[in-house]
Amino acid sequence: MTSVAALPPTLDHLESQPDNLLASSDIANESYVSPQVLSEVLDQPKAQVPTQPSKIEMNGTTEHTEVPPLQPESQPVKNNKGVPWYHTKLTEIDPITRGLLENYSKVPPEQVLEHVFAIREKAWDVYPYPCIGQFLFLNLTINLSPYYPDLVARLRDSDQTLLDLGCCFAQDVRKLVSDGARSENIYGADLYGEFMELGYHLFKDRKSLKSTFFPTDIMNERDLLLNGLSGQMDVVYMGLFLHHFDFETCVQVCVRVSKLLKPKPGSLVMGCQVGSLVGDTKPIPIPSGGILWRHDIKSFEKVWEQVGEQTGTKWRVEARLEKGKGFGEKWQLEGTRRLGFEVWRE
Repeated sequence: MTSVAALPPTLDHLESQPDNLLASSDIANESYVSPQVLSEVLDQPKAQVPTQPSKIEMNGTTEHTEVPPLQPESQPVKNNKGVPWYHTKLTEIDPITRGLLENYSKVPPEQVLEHVFAIREKAWDVYPYPCIGQFLFLNLTINLSPYYPDLVARLRDSDQTLLDLGCCFAQDVRKLVSDGARSENIYGADLYGEFMELGYHLFKDRKSLKSTFFPTDIMNERDLLLNGLSGQMDVVYMGLFLHHFDFETCVQVCVRVSKLLKPKPGSLVMGCQVGSLVGDTKPIPIPSGGILWRHDIKSFEKVWEQVGEQTGTKWRVEARLEKGKGFGEKWQLEGTRRLGFEVWRE
């Protein structure tokens, strides 16, 4: 039996399935890599499936998402396309992302918009996050970090590993790989396995990408799949993830993340999230379900002070508040900014 302390091997990427899908109707019956399949690959007993899983309807059949929301959430505005963060048209794409789709994924230029729109429609049916409705997943975030060139160089080393936690379509993973990172040393995890499956269709790389993806719940300390990476990661990336948690829960999540890293100086947590010029002092319910908690730089540094106190470790925080597409919209709270960060273990 494989020890849970070992890195999960590369998944079977279902290579018998077609990888040149375009219309949303074509992907309706594609299944994602379930926790059961990954458990069999790991030769471990199946991780306990939480009770009362949520369901989605896909082309007349019912599929289960086998991990519940990370936090208690109100009923989301599922299938409601009248909300302000659902954009009905897509007329342009960030040039970097377009280049990735055309050169890495080999999507014909004249088909890029139609291809992306079809995938977005399926993703909206999974969960109506604002980043899905506004096509913000097309705005890559990992490359915005001033550390990005060094990160790519670091991940060309066969001994360096990265986990993209809350990876959605794993679009930042594809950016890293296209720039030369070793895909076999990169892992991606998200609450919703369907997003990662849609990522294969978005980027058309099921047969070539060697990264490992698995669904996980960061709040489930008994999650065998995530625990299998404990102490094994050099870098954990979290893009648009931590703002889903209130202050105390954010500390709890970051403590868990710190334990995924190799216990040595230079291990790195990096990412971005919804932030604010003035940090929030109480959670803000959001119509798409769950809560929003916007840190400013001072409150984010306080999170990592508490992580250090609870784990007996020391962390150096480098953070910045930035304007960017999707941050500062009229329907958002005043002062909203993108909070980018790198947190180094010392």
